[in-house]
Amino acid sequence: IVISLSDNLLFDSASADLKPGALVVLKETAIILKSLPNEVRVEGHTDNIPVNTTKFESNWELSSARATAVVRYLIEVGGVEQDKLFAAGYGDTHPIADNATIEGRALNRRADIVIIYPNQFEEPIAAPTAEKKARLR
Repeated sequence: IVISLSDNLLFDSASADLKPGALVVLKETAIILKSLPNEVRVEGHTDNIPVNTTKFESNWELSSARATAVVRYLIEVGGVEQDKLFAAGYGDTHPIADNATIEGRALNRRADIVIIYPNQFEEPIAAPTAEKKARLR
């Protein structure tokens, strides 16, 4: 499952600071994520227009910083367990639209929250029973 959030909802241009409007959406998302046992990958994506600021020298740094900002919020404010989350910055390497148009570039600037499901061929790991926990002590 992928929850795709446009960058103009989350961030100002060339920034990795979360906008106030993003906090409500991320707080609601955290409530859902806390209830799931799944790992979650937060992906930062950019368009193909090079960024060159004093803080970010490339789209790689910007996309990674944005993914990390979302992860930190989900952990620190949303209460999602940190061992369930990881961040990935993809720069402009995974576009979902054509970067030749303004509209396409806008769609490519996003943060995706990807809920990871275990491989269907792996055996599910059963939670330890109370008896098993007692034996491990």
